Amino acid sequence: MLKSVSLLLGLVMGLATPLLSIRSSQAADECGWVSRHNSGAIEERRFARLAEHDGLAFIDMRTCLVWQLDVSANAPKSLDDAMIECASFGQGGPHGEMGWRIPTLSELTSVDSQGWAKQSSEFNRFDIPVLKRKEIDFWTSTPWLGRENSWSVVQFSALTTIAHPITLDSKAAVWCVRGYLARGLR
Repeated sequence: MLKSVSLLLGLVMGLATPLLSIRSSQAADECGWVSRHNSGAIEERRFARLAEHDGLAFIDMRTCLVWQLDVSANAPKSLDDAMIECASFGQGGPHGEMGWRIPTLSELTSVDSQGWAKQSSEFNRFDIPVLKRKEIDFWTSTPWLGRENSWSVVQFSALTTIAHPITLDSKAAVWCVRGYLARGLR
């Protein structure tokens, strides 16, 4: 199902890159399935734009996480304000779906993948942190162990992805996510 991309939908909406003609709930039925026969297909098109959320979200087919597509408007903010921003996507927010949140440290670092190189032409026009590689910290929901009142942030620097602690009174950017359960092994 995920292999059928709706070029017509993308053209009708005036987008240069096509959107999947499926809703994220349908994509969730396909994502996360791993077998010896389809692992190459997942790596070939690991990230897929969704028609939902005004076309401004994508799903990671390996982790079943749905990410904001463009985070350019996200100015650095406190952890509390970052949590409020993500939560506002539900509760009648712009997307009207509950479940948006700040990612964990492992979720945020997992989105940095070599798969982007294969699909960069589809996503280059969006301000995706792993493609733009700016020296900006992004909040996670993971406390930094061993350092009181410190929280983990992730920076997608030019050379590598860096996780480091910052204090709770600091500010960082936010990249909201929502998840679906992976299905398992076929």
